Amino acid sequence: MNFQRTISISGLLFASLSCMIGSGWLFGSFYTAQLAGPASMISWVLGGGLIIFIALTFSELSTMLPVTGGLARYVQFTHGTATSFCMSWLAWLSCVAVAPTEVQAICQYATPFLPWLTQTQSDTVVLTLPGLLVASGLLLCISALNIKGIQTLTRYNSALTLWKVMVPFITIIAFFSTHFNFDNFTQQGGFMPFGWHGVFASLPGAVVFSFLGFREATSLAGEAQKPHIAIPLAVIGSVCICIVLYGLIQMAYVGALSPTMLKQGWQHLHYTHDAGPFAGIAITLGLSWLSVAIYSDALISPTGTSLIYTATTARLTYAMSENRYAPSALMGLNEKGVPARAVWINFLVGLVLFFPFPDWQALIKFQSVAIVLAYGIGPISLLALRTQAPDLKRPFKLPFHRTLCYCAFLICNLLAYWSGWETIWRLMLGLGLGIIALIIYRNLTRRQPYPLNLKHAIWLMPYFLGITLLSYLGHYGGIQALPETWILIGLSIYSAGLLWLATYTQQPKSQARQLLRESGLLDTESNT
Repeated sequence: MNFQRTISISGLLFASLSCMIGSGWLFGSFYTAQLAGPASMISWVLGGGLIIFIALTFSELSTMLPVTGGLARYVQFTHGTATSFCMSWLAWLSCVAVAPTEVQAICQYATPFLPWLTQTQSDTVVLTLPGLLVASGLLLCISALNIKGIQTLTRYNSALTLWKVMVPFITIIAFFSTHFNFDNFTQQGGFMPFGWHGVFASLPGAVVFSFLGFREATSLAGEAQKPHIAIPLAVIGSVCICIVLYGLIQMAYVGALSPTMLKQGWQHLHYTHDAGPFAGIAITLGLSWLSVAIYSDALISPTGTSLIYTATTARLTYAMSENRYAPSALMGLNEKGVPARAVWINFLVGLVLFFPFPDWQALIKFQSVAIVLAYGIGPISLLALRTQAPDLKRPFKLPFHRTLCYCAFLICNLLAYWSGWETIWRLMLGLGLGIIALIIYRNLTRRQPYPLNLKHAIWLMPYFLGITLLSYLGHYGGIQALPETWILIGLSIYSAGLLWLATYTQQPKSQARQLLRESGLLDTESNT
């Protein structure tokens, strides 16, 4: 059974928006303000602008190759199995953790009404054992709804997204009109109390996490109506809408803070009702009606995000199976055209993630950097396909593609570096475990796998080692062995060299075109 093209243009736009307006707006302003102070407004605008460069490369790829689970498939065509697995594994590690993260946000905001859901440990709100059971039940319901089919899902999601956009805008208006303290932008160290270091440090956490949903539209490309129009509109449009929304949310948040909350400085920002920043401020300002709306949205927004991410993560798992480094059973579709087994596998993995990452903030930085590194394959695959398959129809063709691809690849590496050493070494450990799992699977499976194509993955070793080394030597949790300017210059040169090496070691044109033909993306009569 094939995937059905039932998703409209508006449905695709709402899918991306729904993924980008989840728990990020409920908690992002608080954590970003702790790292950057009032300059956190710059963080949102800068973060969204950087993400647009990455989104542009995926707009060309996804309209040219409208395949389900796109990220895993693009690199399979251009660089083969080994490269595809590494990038797919990073993307999967990130995406499979999103639904548990959103469920944790729901439980955290519900704590004032159900105090047994969470507890505070070392100034961090974590789930209790009963909270874990409730979170598991919510995750089960979200997975079950996905089984009903993508058309039903996107129909409900469109209504959810309208609500999810409305509540933040109402909150912005209420905070501006009720209490807006301009002194908050100049006191406690001024507008940039931590300088540009704080602005950059805040990007890989809540900021990037909140914008990552742009690519979910590309994951659904194989089920979209008029993908050549729908995907660029959904991807670029959703990012631009969220730049405006999150920038205004951050401004309203900083202005609404009481001076007593800032007595110990931005890094020790605190407020009443610690389980929910915006609801806590609304109660402090006497806006009981708004706190009710925010608490309601704390259920609706994360649920909508979880629904879409559960759908797209299942399709990424499907694509990994199609690439023959996951069991073929995960490719099975039910009568609704949904990869149901993949949904349930991801559900089980999500349950496991509640235990090592019992709080919201612990998960978002890890998953943000994992997907950012995986996004690095977008500009690489785009450049490769310009030579491997120049005759493929490109409904959206990126202008100045070499320059913009370099910018997108450099941005991915900068965001990874700014995430800090603690995040990078854990991510490299997770990647190593994935490689071990692949080796075991290939040795045990009876399903004939694709060749590893190791010679086309030779650039991966210096890529991951370089990011790890620069992070260790750097100023974001590293040993600060080199001046920051030197590291940034080195990262720029390193990114250019890696981009050249990655395109130089791409698969031969004939091999790439054969894979494209096997997937029905290239006419069998096309010249090689």
